Amino acid sequence: MREPRLMRNFALFFCLNAVAWCGANPAGWVPARWDGGPLEVARRNPDAKVREVIAKWYEPATLDLLKGTPINCLLVTFSTGKETDAEVAQRRLVKEYARAAHERGLAVLGIVYPGAESTALATAADEARLDGLVLEGEFPADFSSKLETALHAKNSSAVVIPILSDAAPARTSKAALVAVQGVRPSARNLADMGIRAGASAEPWIESNIWLVESLRPGNEWRPVWVNQEPNPSSEGDYIRCVADGAVGGGRWIVALDDDLRARLFRKDAGALGTWRRMAAYLQFAEDHAEWRMFAPYGNLGIIIDPASKNPDVAEEYLNLITRRHVPYRLIQRAELSAQTLASFQAVLAADLAPATQAERTLLNDFAEKGGLVVTGPSWGGAPKDDPYAEVPLGKGRVAVYKDAPPDAESVSKDLQDLLPPEVIGLRVFNVPTAITSASTSGDGGRVLIQLLNYAGRPIERTTVRFKGVFKRARLYTPEHAPIDLTPAKTANGMTELLIPEVAAWGAVLLDERN
Repeated sequence: MREPRLMRNFALFFCLNAVAWCGANPAGWVPARWDGGPLEVARRNPDAKVREVIAKWYEPATLDLLKGTPINCLLVTFSTGKETDAEVAQRRLVKEYARAAHERGLAVLGIVYPGAESTALATAADEARLDGLVLEGEFPADFSSKLETALHAKNSSAVVIPILSDAAPARTSKAALVAVQGVRPSARNLADMGIRAGASAEPWIESNIWLVESLRPGNEWRPVWVNQEPNPSSEGDYIRCVADGAVGGGRWIVALDDDLRARLFRKDAGALGTWRRMAAYLQFAEDHAEWRMFAPYGNLGIIIDPASKNPDVAEEYLNLITRRHVPYRLIQRAELSAQTLASFQAVLAADLAPATQAERTLLNDFAEKGGLVVTGPSWGGAPKDDPYAEVPLGKGRVAVYKDAPPDAESVSKDLQDLLPPEVIGLRVFNVPTAITSASTSGDGGRVLIQLLNYAGRPIERTTVRFKGVFKRARLYTPEHAPIDLTPAKTANGMTELLIPEVAAWGAVLLDERN
């Protein structure tokens, strides 16, 4: 099982890096899935209520929906690789629609499904003057590289963007843009999922924030696109999808469910209202594009290994620790060094199984100087009965778990006990249905704390504490003009704020200056 995955990852790595040297600049693209046309009808065979709408979606009038929105990049149905009448008609239709879109300053990317042949596809994309091709589904390992070669043979600057179901290869690539398959953002009660829980149990949150943040190469920013569909005709879900992609610095690929699409086509007032509110959230993200340049905050470092034997468990650490409001920064295993560790106070090294002698020496020195190392039983000294044992080491300690790999849910909970508040650096209260993200400006003088509410009702009277003393605090939301908050200094050197209300997405900007 391992060998095919490595081969597929290598091929994706090639394609991801190929995007970086193409002529296009995707950093400013705000994408939307604009599936439609006869090929989409043939591919999906939708019910009669939406069949006509999908068939007519590439009439020029649908471009009017984009007026007043920041959406400037359309992903259109382009090829399934079969020379059917629908395929031929689709290419002709897309060519005309792309021309009309280009006249309005929009980029157009063709969505391609498995079955296409690279040379023929490159020829069709060039004839349609597409700005790129988006690969959705499982393609042969060498398809992306062959498609890149075929496009460059035609002097085409079109980019190739695979939607990755496995994000691991993207974390070490130098791609200019990454697209990943995400989850539908939501908050559910454990009882609704068939899981036994007490009355005070926190809800289960599905989020893509950790995923987007994990694809950031160090302190640098690059666009990350998240592909997933919201619940049908739920305005709250649509705006939450926008915010969920944006909080980590990425972008959700806007996707319309069939009901909303049909009502938009008919110019239904309610549907247009949902569309406008979603567009307002997209505009809010673009108006504050500078926030994407803030560097991730965290005194906890999590070491990740692209060749991990347990990639799903490794990613679950990131997911669940984010859910527990514990800020962290990533350390690529290949970049582990004394200099890298110097900026952290704690390190989760559970993905090193086992650590090499050189890595063990680095972590040992880190603990002796006062740091905390959290690791698995391969370190030695694991307990027989307790989940983990704390082993003193110099001025610091090592928390050794008995299970290999340590259970992600247990680790995420235990970190709140293992790390004192001043090391965690961020504490939030009364936010059972929210996830937070903290980042800092280049000079460290400003801190951005974002909250995303996954419930259907607003969060009220949220208390936030952040390490350090800040003189100014301002709350930004898509719904209202910014408001100034009153920062207060706590006894342990943290700044405390009371946020009156967050409907879905709120961002607090702390500043050391007056």
